[in-house]
Amino acid sequence: MSLDAPAALWGWLILPVIVLLYLLRSRRQQVPQSTLILWQRARRDLAAQRPARRLERSVLLLLQLLIAALLVLALARPRLAAPGGAPLTVLVVDVSASMQATDVAPSRFAIATALAREQAAAARGEVMVISAGARPVVVAPPGDALAARAALAALRPTDGPGRLDLAITLALGQRRGGAPPRVAVFTDRAGAPIPGVAYHVVGRSSRNVGISRVAVEREGDRSVLSIQVLNAGPALERVPVAVALDGVALTERLLAVPAGAVASLTVPVAGAGSARIALRVADLLAVDNVAYAVVGAPLPRVLLAGAPDRVLLRALEAIPVKVVSPRVTPETLSAADIVVLNRAPPTELPPGNYLLLGTTAPNLPLTAAGTTTGGAALRWTARHPVMRYVDLRGVVFGEVLRLVPRGGVTLAEGDGPLLWAYDGEGIRAVVAAFTLEQSDLPLHVAFPILLSNIIGWLGGADRIVPVGETVTLPAGGVPQAVLRAPDGTATTIPAVSGRIVLPGMERVGLYTLQRGDRRLTLAVNPVAEESVIAPLAPRGEPAPAALQEVGARRDIWTIVLLLAIGALLAEWALWLRTLPPLPRWPAPPHVAGRRTGDG
Repeated sequence: MSLDAPAALWGWLILPVIVLLYLLRSRRQQVPQSTLILWQRARRDLAAQRPARRLERSVLLLLQLLIAALLVLALARPRLAAPGGAPLTVLVVDVSASMQATDVAPSRFAIATALAREQAAAARGEVMVISAGARPVVVAPPGDALAARAALAALRPTDGPGRLDLAITLALGQRRGGAPPRVAVFTDRAGAPIPGVAYHVVGRSSRNVGISRVAVEREGDRSVLSIQVLNAGPALERVPVAVALDGVALTERLLAVPAGAVASLTVPVAGAGSARIALRVADLLAVDNVAYAVVGAPLPRVLLAGAPDRVLLRALEAIPVKVVSPRVTPETLSAADIVVLNRAPPTELPPGNYLLLGTTAPNLPLTAAGTTTGGAALRWTARHPVMRYVDLRGVVFGEVLRLVPRGGVTLAEGDGPLLWAYDGEGIRAVVAAFTLEQSDLPLHVAFPILLSNIIGWLGGADRIVPVGETVTLPAGGVPQAVLRAPDGTATTIPAVSGRIVLPGMERVGLYTLQRGDRRLTLAVNPVAEESVIAPLAPRGEPAPAALQEVGARRDIWTIVLLLAIGALLAEWALWLRTLPPLPRWPAPPHVAGRRTGDG
């Protein structure tokens, strides 16, 4: 048996109060009587001078306690498992951005939640609701249909992607009493058929144009916006693209986008601020028609310490970055975004971002076992952001450290690791086993690309973030940061191990992060996958065996309430029997004499 309102059981505290009231009694006034024959029924109450009486066996008391206990139990709304009913019903609702499409009125999401509420009302067992966003969330735990319908009414779609696979896995793992659940998914993109999962697909059309990517590149003293527009519809679309900087219109261009293709344009921007890119088109999905970018952002502050190296200094300034004071102090460390240690003695690294050239640190999962001749790079990865567009062919490395990693990621290696990256325990670091003096890397095109990638990765996440993505940033020595959403809502985020982990931001717009006296603006933009709004019907039917009714939990509070009413009637009837019979008054004398004469 389970209870929907277990807090009502606190009402059982009234039971000892009933017993206490039974024991307590008030004093009665003594009145002289000529005989006690008429009071034999009340002989238990002759000791009225005592404030309490001895607890005696009383059927009336037991019935009163039973009535109170049953009434409290009925308020707790008990349920019993009953064979042959419906199992737990789990409603999975897609809250991704494409569910905001208006090809069905008023929107796909409104239709989906209406269908889900109907399913909740028709369910005979418990109902559970899961929202399928970038991370699945249980918005209504297993309970009655009323709570599920209220949760569905309060549900809202996000501007980010949806992970139906994770939400369905979570739903299928809900086994009440060992019975498999009954899962209903409300989405515009059904997946492969799964036993026990029924898809309810909403949506009709595929016509939509959206911004699929925005990037910012620095060219000297100006920035260049790179904009990509995706046409997910079946026909050519001519889309006006408007760009504004801090509310001031910069340009508007007409972009022709073929069906099912991507078109690009670049817009140079002089100055600094927040750029807003908007498509002036009336299509079925509005959320992907607007994107943002932060241009002219302050240069990252780099602290260059260790052995002086003019080539390294000039390369850093050309990226460009701002090189701060070369003195390594706690103040300069906290003020720097990135610390470059060139052939510096190994030392413990506090939380932060580091590039180590020809040296290591004791608190990194990496040791240096002497030196060796590096030769050439034999293998390198292109998947890590540090190695993007980097080609190390032909690069000769001289004397290098013999690195022995115990974690992290090896980015390039010859006879041993040449480049190694680590992110954890509040430290993000790139370790180069070589120095620029011992290598001809500065003579190759790969050098500025590699150094720019390293600075970009160590600086944390880009200022342009896909909606729904989790972002990790260095804390900069502060215990907490304040994240302010586009609607002005502020959230305080504590620093953990020297890092600030921002939750998945679910709305497109500009977010600001305040870390002490440092302020960072993040542009959260739509993702391309949500611009493809063509509804996807299920490719098969779910196995019917999984939908068989194997068990249910039925309300029994009405039965308990009827038992309480029956006990109340029994107590009332028994109390009436304890009352003395009504006296029979003698007939008047003239009536009695007439009856005698007539006889």
